[in-house]
Amino acid sequence: MPDREDRFGDLGAPRADRDEAEKLPARAPGEQSAAERLAELDAEPEPGSKRPEPARPSGRYMWVVGAAAILAVIVLGVQAIPNRGAALRGVPAGEALPEFAAPLATGDQEGDANVRQVRGGSEGEGARPACEVRGPDVVNLCELRERPLVLSFIVTQGTNCEPQLDSFTALADELPGVNFAAVVSGLSREDVEKLARERRWDFPVAVDRDGAVVNLYRVGVCPTTTFAYAGGKVKETKLGTLEPEELRAAARAIEDGPR
Repeated sequence: MPDREDRFGDLGAPRADRDEAEKLPARAPGEQSAAERLAELDAEPEPGSKRPEPARPSGRYMWVVGAAAILAVIVLGVQAIPNRGAALRGVPAGEALPEFAAPLATGDQEGDANVRQVRGGSEGEGARPACEVRGPDVVNLCELRERPLVLSFIVTQGTNCEPQLDSFTALADELPGVNFAAVVSGLSREDVEKLARERRWDFPVAVDRDGAVVNLYRVGVCPTTTFAYAGGKVKETKLGTLEPEELRAAARAIEDGPR
């Protein structure tokens, strides 16, 4: 098991100044906000005109200013944008869960999530493949997928997605053969820890400070919940808050493996 210092290096790219990294980058003159870009994408173009292409973010942290901010603004609105929202509906059925390792909210590990895949990736995604980054303060997808897995993604600003996770504790006791976990994006570990303790979440809660995991999982709705068989093959991904019976039925459907 790697020591804490090694895991910190593996969880994400090194930062020269963590305090400065917590600040959102200033908007350049004439630069559009995330909400303005979404509105522009959804508007119909003038006859004979060409729809402008959206600006590309320069890095993982810039993604949080764009896609994570859009999450907080639109929540379920992506369902009202046919075709354009298709890429933001989570991991589809039949695909394998992407691998990641992220700080545990109730641990003392700091840093950004490691999203480097076994089959490739760059140093910016992590110093080594995410599956190799393990420890008591790390939420590792490769460990979670050893059993059937219910994995939910939320942001907290401008949303009310936390009740989805409140249902997990009782259901985890009812279905001990299924793993339940969550990813909270856009907050510091301390803030996610406070939230988890206040709401008494006793399942693994991963901290996705810079939005890398949400980006990897193509999340555009809060909450997004993925149900996967043991081994990591996705059965289905559901958008929006699920009623307890719907959540229970979907969790039971992965309990015994694919049929």
